[in-house]
Amino acid sequence: MNKLAAIVVIIVIVAGGIFFVLQVQPQTTLPTTIPPVATGTPPTASGTTTPQPLPAPSAKGVVRGQVLLGPTCPVERVPPDPACAPKPYQTTIRIQPVNPSAAYMTISSDASGMFTTSLDLGSYTLQAQSANNSYYPHCSPVQVSVSAGQSQNVTINCDTGIR
Repeated sequence: MNKLAAIVVIIVIVAGGIFFVLQVQPQTTLPTTIPPVATGTPPTASGTTTPQPLPAPSAKGVVRGQVLLGPTCPVERVPPDPACAPKPYQTTIRIQPVNPSAAYMTISSDASGMFTTSLDLGSYTLQAQSANNSYYPHCSPVQVSVSAGQSQNVTINCDTGIR
């Protein structure tokens, strides 16, 4: 058995410069082994338990973000005009694994430009799509790496072509 000895010293300063010192030396005996952690389901009426496997760690991650359109005014001002701030864009987003031969999926952003999706582990390119396959708005692709049980936040910026 191991013994743990600790010394605690408390110094109290009182008005007039008088010092008091209190010394405490507790002796504690610690167990040399740690009892096992219980697993499984709670005991049944007969007192038996059925061991249950621990759940596997999530093999997916979450990607959430927003699609924004800008510029929204022909002339950018300093300081910026709040009315000319980037605007949310409701559109379809193509999610392509970095391996180009893998299948892609599409999701949609809502009216506030927000989107959320759960993806398998790996690296992906997110590309917001223009309406009717037109050049504008032109959206820059965004690269994202998905890790197990983690969330990634991204912003997809789309150029309106306004100058």
